[in-house]
Formats: sequence, C-alpha cells, structure tokens
Amino acid sequence: MSFYLSSNITIGNYKNVKPNKIVWKTDVGNFIDTCVITLPRRIHFRNEYPVSTWDFDVDAQKDNIYQFKEGDKVSVLLGYNKRNVKRFEGFIRLVKMGVPVQLECEGYGYQLYDIVFNKTYTEVSVKTLLKDLIKGTDISLSAEIPDIPLSNVRFKNATGIQVLEWLKNEVKLAVYFNFNELYVGTLYGKVQKRVKVRIGWNTVSDDDFQKKKVDKTVQIVIREKNAKGEVKKTRPDEKKYSDEKELKIKAGIPSVFLKQIANRLQTKENYKGYEGDIKLFLEPFVNKGMSVDLNGWIYPEKTGLYFVQAVSGEYGTTGGRQTVTLGFLMDGNTGTA
Repeated sequence: MSFYLSSNITIGNYKNVKPNKIVWKTDVGNFIDTCVITLPRRIHFRNEYPVSTWDFDVDAQKDNIYQFKEGDKVSVLLGYNKRNVKRFEGFIRLVKMGVPVQLECEGYGYQLYDIVFNKTYTEVSVKTLLKDLIKGTDISLSAEIPDIPLSNVRFKNATGIQVLEWLKNEVKLAVYFNFNELYVGTLYGKVQKRVKVRIGWNTVSDDDFQKKKVDKTVQIVIREKNAKGEVKKTRPDEKKYSDEKELKIKAGIPSVFLKQIANRLQTKENYKGYEGDIKLFLEPFVNKGMSVDLNGWIYPEKTGLYFVQAVSGEYGTTGGRQTVTLGFLMDGNTGTA
C-alpha cells in the first residue's frame, strides 16, 4: 500500500489551505501551544477586488489585500491518505509578511491575553476560579480538574495568562491545554490513550532517547507558611534521598493535594531511566498526556511505558515527522502520571 501526505487546514473563512510547511509544538509544561504555517506569498493575496483593477486608489483596496489576519481561527489536520488527525487548533497571533509568508499561531491560551481579571476570593476552588476566568472565551474545562480549595486569593488587573502562571508557579499545579480544553491539577490528569511504538519498526530515530544522568537523589519538600508564620513541610512518599530541595507553595491547600503535588514533582526530579526524544512518522498519532508503550527491540533496556511530555512536528515537501518527548517511566499497572 502506498502512502501520500494529506492535510485539511482551515484558516479563518478559508478551507483546504495548502502550505509550504507547518511546524507545531505542544507541551504539558507550557500552556501555550504553538504552530507556524508557511505559505507561498501568492496564496496570501486576493485576485478579486470590489473595485476596478484600473482604480489605483490604494485606500479603496487596502482592506482587500490580505486574506489572513491576527485573531483568525486556525485548524490543522495532517496525516496520510486523507486519514487526517488534528495536530493544532488555535488562532493567528502574528502575520509575518515576506517571501514566503509566515503565520505564527497560538493555541486557546491566546484568548486569555486580553482578559483583565480583577477578583478577590476569601475561599474559592480552582475550578470555580477557572470558570470565572474563561467567561466569554471558547475555552472549556477538563472534567478531570480536581476540586482543590484555595483561600485568600486576590488578582488585580491580571491577564488570564498571568492567572495561569500564578497557578503553575505559586500553587505548583500542572497547567496545560488539550486544544480548547484546559486542565489544571495536582497531577498530569487522566492519561488520554496508550500508543504502541517499536524501535526500528515505526520510528525514524531514537538517538536522543538516552538514560538520564542523576548524580544524587534529591527529595522534593513542599514548604508553606501561613499568616501566623507557622511553617509546614510536606514530603513525597519516596523516602531515599541524599539532599533536599524546598519549594514554596501558597498556604492553605489541604494535605492530600500537597502530597500529590510533591509526588508529581518528585517523579520528575529523581527519575533515573530513559528519557528524551523519539522521532516518528505521522502515524501513530501521539499527543501530550498520552502514554507510549515502547518496545525497545534490540535495546530491551528501553522497553517500558512512558509518559508523553511534549510533541513537536514538521510537515512539508520533505515529508511529515513528529518528535515525541518521553518524560518518565510510568506505572504500567495503573497508567498513572
């Protein structure tokens, strides 16, 4: 059976747009998905004008020159033999005129830049806070978001992006999008799907998938200090360590959630197995938050179930590839991350 590249790309009101090249990236460590679409310059200009082509009134024609503009919605589906799968969805952030034309796009986090958030809460859950934040956008909330209580929360003239940054940096939560669905939680959420990959069979390269070097074992310690100056420390379940690394967190989060946060950060900190990038063709489709059931073949030590930390890809005249970043070895029985 022969394979040929296929695509279904919509930009604004224009369907089936044919690009020169597409580059995209999505990562559980970053709540801004990105995509750059490179187009032949001729595609970016209209051939039909509402005024006569003999009319050289530039002001009369300038609004009809450019097809694509900032804020236009973008949907990118790619694959083989018209078995196209969504790789990116979002909005144009910047149109870079040149030869060729480049459209710099961002995921649904783009809709949070212009939000000015002014809210004060004595008591609020993370889910309620997010519901207030996304009003008026096309963003939906994941059903997997845990009911995490917060106290004494105040935002003044904060953008929506700054609110997500606060949840990530001050509350130490995982924050990322699955297209228009926003997930925020103590762990990485429910693993979406398991994909089977065999080195040397459906991989292009695994040269950058190597064993992580860990000089010493560090135990993550979550440190919170309340208004009375009292300090509470939460340690992960892992006990063996040679050093400690303290991370400050907002006070008032229940201990069960603090333990989950500590365990998530500990898993990433002290993981000693294989990690890094594996380059694949466009099939099987892989997205962040999935797990890869890797068969190491002639490298049996690489065999295992890995969490997909990030996916970046390229599509163009030279073919299609996706680079999958595997973050750590997962529990094969529970599939937890």
